[in-house]
Formats: sequence, C-alpha cells, structure tokens
Amino acid sequence: MSDNNDSFEDFGTAMLEEAANKIIEQAVPEEDVPSRLTSKKKLKENVKMWAKSGRDYAPTETAISSLPPGQYVPSYSSNIGVYFSERDINLDNLLVLPDSNSERVLSHIDDFWKKEEIFREYGFLWKRGIMLYGPPGSGKTSTVQQLSKMIVDKGGITVYCVQPEITAKGLKVLRRIEPTRPLVVIFEDIDAIIKEYGEAEVLAMLDGELQVDNVVFVATTNYPERLDKRLVNRPSRFDEIIKIGMPTKEARAFYLEHKNNRLKGTDELKYWVELTEGFSVAHLKEMIVSVECFNKTVEESAERLKKMIDNQPSSIEDNRRSIGFTAK
Repeated sequence: MSDNNDSFEDFGTAMLEEAANKIIEQAVPEEDVPSRLTSKKKLKENVKMWAKSGRDYAPTETAISSLPPGQYVPSYSSNIGVYFSERDINLDNLLVLPDSNSERVLSHIDDFWKKEEIFREYGFLWKRGIMLYGPPGSGKTSTVQQLSKMIVDKGGITVYCVQPEITAKGLKVLRRIEPTRPLVVIFEDIDAIIKEYGEAEVLAMLDGELQVDNVVFVATTNYPERLDKRLVNRPSRFDEIIKIGMPTKEARAFYLEHKNNRLKGTDELKYWVELTEGFSVAHLKEMIVSVECFNKTVEESAERLKKMIDNQPSSIEDNRRSIGFTAK
C-alpha cells in the first residue's frame, strides 16, 4: 500500500514540477537561475487546487471567477494560452482639469455606461470608440489614466493593447468568462501599434469578426495624419475624434494651486498662470519642482522651459554653437 502512496506522491510531485516549470519559464529570464529555482520552490509550495479545462486538470495556486478590477495587458504562452498580466500603476493622484476636452471625454464615457437599453432597442452593439489626438504633453495619457481610474472604481477593467492579435484573442476569452463586465480597451500611440503589427487585427477588434460587446475603445496618437481614413473617418470604429490641447488658463490655475498649496488664492498664482501659457502638465510639474525644490526663480524656470518647447535639441554641431566636447 505504501508503494502505491509513494507512486501517487511521485506523480503529484512530477505534475507540480512540470506546472511550475512551464509558468516560471514564461516569467523569469533563462539566465537568472537563482530566481528560477526560488520561484519554482515557492510556486510548488503554493499549489493547492486543480484548474479544469474540458476533461483536463492541472495544478494551480488558486482559481477565481472574475478578474479583480484593475489594468491588464493580454499575453500569450504556448503552454497556457492567452493570459492577463496585471499592471501596477498608481492612479490615486490624478487631477481632472476643468475647461478641457479631457473633462468632456470622461463625462461622455461615463454617460455611455447608462445607455445599454437604448443601444439594445435599436439593435446595435453596446460599444463606443474614441480617438484622442494632440501634441506631445497635451494630456492624452493623463486622460487615459483618468478614464482607467473611473472604470476601475466602477468595478470594471482596462485592457492595454500591446499586440493586437493577442489582445483580440484575450478579449474573446474575457467575454466568454465575464460577458457583462465593464471594459475599456486602450491603444496608446495607435499609429506605432499599426506600424509594427498592421491594421488587420485592430480593425477586426473594432468592428469586425473579433469585436466584443459592452466596451469602450480609446486610442491616442500624436500624428493623426499618419492614420488611414479607415480609422479616422469611419464611425463604428472610432465614433469621435477629439483633440486634447494644452491646458487652458483655467486648467493651469487649477493644476498649480492643487499641486502647490502656497499659491492658492494669491496674486503669485495669477503670475505663474500668465508665465506658463502653452505649457503642458509635464512642464507645469517641472515649474513647481524647479522653483520649490531647487530654489530657482519662477522667471528663469519659465524661460528655461519655454526654450525646451521652442528648440529641438540636436547632436549635430553648427557654426553658431558648440555641443559636447571640443576636438583638439
């Protein structure tokens, strides 16, 4: 009898070893041998239940019926198929700037989630596509992060598209498991994604054979002119094309007084706002850091940042100035 028990224990150990190897091979670089050994040991110790697929069973640490609210990137492994990796991003200190298209985008999408019955009444899929464009630093990424926080706070999830084909497969899997989960899919720098992977899977996700229901697609780009008209002039793919410009006077005042409390309600705040015309949120942040942390004057800080905006750095020397070391 003990021989049989030993056989079962050996079989179980072998299964755990195989499962651990498959998972660790995907997560830990091959050359990092110590981390692989440590991870395998911990994983095998934590495996406590079976994951069932059809008539197949595999050891797993835990099983859940739904993804926790959060941000995810779909990935693929030949061993386990499509899976979702959670992104660890702090969304707690975001500001929604007033008097901005970002504010209107968030309000529009918040309203979209209340429209299911109307979409169903007309026989349409309950989905929306919005493309955000504007110069670098205008706040497109911040708008996306604010949107992500909004959907996560409602118990939904945000999926970032890195590889369109894998993302499309992941969305199909997600909708089979969680058909009613609020979902936002983000294409950051969609022109770069299309340049690397092509348009086929992106178009199939938006309104083709791979589309899903109960979803908002949001894309960002600095260069809308690089995109084919099939994307920028085709409602049902991207229904609205919205420019996110630099923060307005009201938005700059709001940001500065919330990030630098000593300016609140002062004439100095008005002065800062006037000096920062055309500044992005990143430039406003650097203004505060430069003045408050490095004791620079507000004038010299603003002047330096304006030069950064106006001048494109180049490593090519010209006759007017010397860059780097002088050859002897």
